[in-house]
Amino acid sequence: MAEKDAITELKERLNKDAKDIDAAIMLGNIFYDRGDSGQSILYYRLALDIDPARPSVRTDLGTMYWRNNDIGQAEQAFRDAIELDSGFGNAYVNLGLLLHRAKKNVTEARAVWEKLLTINPDHAAADKVRELLKETAGLVH
Repeated sequence: MAEKDAITELKERLNKDAKDIDAAIMLGNIFYDRGDSGQSILYYRLALDIDPARPSVRTDLGTMYWRNNDIGQAEQAFRDAIELDSGFGNAYVNLGLLLHRAKKNVTEARAVWEKLLTINPDHAAADKVRELLKETAGLVH
């Protein structure tokens, strides 16, 4: 199915059932992949209105906020994802990257990554976190 057809079908699903969280998330993902942060944010927020307990959606929302240069909203979305699921590794990775790259706070970024390793050293994101810690080791004064 072409992307345009998928978008039309998913929007029709939402029009029939405003609580169709899967359609909202899929639309958010399509626009995420397109780099359309405005539309992606719209559908991710709709999905979170339906079910706020979705750390992966909050993390993707944070990424889109960041892409939209809304650093404060992005940081809050990542922190909310971690609060919802303290073991959700992607939120730690993204929060640390935001703190390091957007807020120029490498010390806090490293603390976030180290926290994930403390909570779950075998997490799927642990190798990425170790790599980031190694990359940033020389930046701490």
